[in-house]
This record gives sequence, C-alpha cells and structure tokens, in this order.
Amino acid sequence: MIPTVTPLRTAGRAPRVLTIDVEDWFHVCGDDYFSDPRRWDRFVPRVETTMALLFGAIERGGHRATLFFLGWIAGRYPDLVREAVRRGHEVGVHGDLHRRADEMDSEGFRADLLAASAKIQAAGAPPPRVHRAAEWSIRRPADPALEVLAREGYACDASMTRVPPLGDAANHPGPQTIRFGEPGPDIVEMPPLTGPGFGRSLLMGGGWAFRMFSRDRVAATESGFRDRGWPAIFTFHPWEVDPDHPPMEGISPLGRLVHFYRRTSTLERLERWLDPSDPCAAVSDALSKLQRLAA
Repeated sequence: MIPTVTPLRTAGRAPRVLTIDVEDWFHVCGDDYFSDPRRWDRFVPRVETTMALLFGAIERGGHRATLFFLGWIAGRYPDLVREAVRRGHEVGVHGDLHRRADEMDSEGFRADLLAASAKIQAAGAPPPRVHRAAEWSIRRPADPALEVLAREGYACDASMTRVPPLGDAANHPGPQTIRFGEPGPDIVEMPPLTGPGFGRSLLMGGGWAFRMFSRDRVAATESGFRDRGWPAIFTFHPWEVDPDHPPMEGISPLGRLVHFYRRTSTLERLERWLDPSDPCAAVSDALSKLQRLAA
C-alpha cells in the first residue's frame, strides 16, 4: 500500500524538542560482537551513571524531554523509567533489543514493539505512544513498520530522516502525517533536525555532528527549521556524556567516530545548549502544535 503523506507545520515558530535514546554504550547495530544480546550482561553497565548526568543537566535548565527507552533497559533498570516519569518527562519506545526496524518483518517488528512496551509499562510508565527505531531504521513512508505503529495506536514516530543511507533523500524534512488507506490509520512522523554539511544533508541535531560543527552553525540550522514551522528535534545518547566510556576494541571506523569523536566535550556543550530562556519540549508537546498549513 502506498501511503498518503501530508506535510505539517506549526502556525508560528516551532519549538526546540529534546529526545534521548536510553541505551547503553554496547547497544550498537550491525556489529557482530556488540549487537548480540547474549553478551550484554557481560559488559560493565554505565547507563545509570550517565542518565544521572543527563537528568541533572535537563533539570537545571527547566526542560522537558522525550526519553525513548529500550525495553531491555526498562526491564533491567525500572528505576530509570520511574525517575523519568517522576521528573515529568515523556517516555517512548526505542524497541526491545535495539534491532533495526528494516531487518524485521511486520510480525517481528510488532513482537519487538509489544515486548518493549510491556517492560516500559511494568516499570511504571503510561502506555507509550511515541516511537523511535534503532539507527533511524524506518527509512521511508511506505516502510511496513510505520503501518504497524499506526495500527497499534501510536501517535508519532521519530525515526525517518532524509539523510542517506539512513533514509531516502526524497523524504520530506519536516513533520508529516502518513495515512495508510482511506479511511485508514495514520501516524505523524517527526524527523530529526538536518542541515547541509560536506556537500550533503547531515543529521545536525545531536551525535557527532553536534560535536563537530560550531555552535553558530548548529544554531543557524535550528533557527531555519523552527522559522519554517518545523520542530527542531535534537537527539542524544547517555554514552555521549560518559567521561569513562569503556574502550570498544574492534569497532568499525564509523562506529568509533560516532562514539568517541570529541565525546569528552559533549556534556559541557550540551549544558550550554540547554538554555533556560528557550526551554525544550517533549515530542508530544510539539505534536499538539502541528497543523496542516500551506507549504
């Protein structure tokens, strides 16, 4: 089925949105060693320490965030889920075992989604209605995982980008409603902040690009998005602020860039970015402001 895509915008300047993918340093896609869940209990966990740093930084600025929890994390560290709820943050789903969505069929994706949701609710969160796939692995509007999410009652996905090879360059850069059939279920897709760099489109809202580019460059990209009525969605991972990130021997050069490039400065830079005068919102806060407007 070819879905119908309707672009969305806010009526005025769009908000800044803060999201965190709550996973540990060894949750790596596509690495034969680190991606195997049978090994995860052997690694030294760091997520409780790193989430304490993030909770503190967010609270000092008076911000609200969406925390996309792995089911595996929620099952082992339910206190982190309860702490997120206690602090007023939104809790979403990041899958159960950090598997790419496009490496599962529809039933496999649904099973992974339901397993994660059950663990998150068992830890004390409301039924989640926002989702992000591991490694931006919902690639385009016609991907079956989006229809699964819509039929399971999710209001929003935040996985799809226009940055190859993570997503299709033809994808719309801003928020959009994706409808499956008429009548049929629909879901709002909220892409991350993207901007030009090295002659191509890059993820600018978090990760190594946030660490690589100047504050002015990131700010200009963010401002352009928000002035167009597109929420500027930033994404961080707990391991990005870890002063004692374990070494990852044998990881690919790309993986090493993502995990270690200028990592030691991430927390300081993030704290400067968390401006109390421009408070961050959660995904659902931005979702409530979206409407269909002329392009």
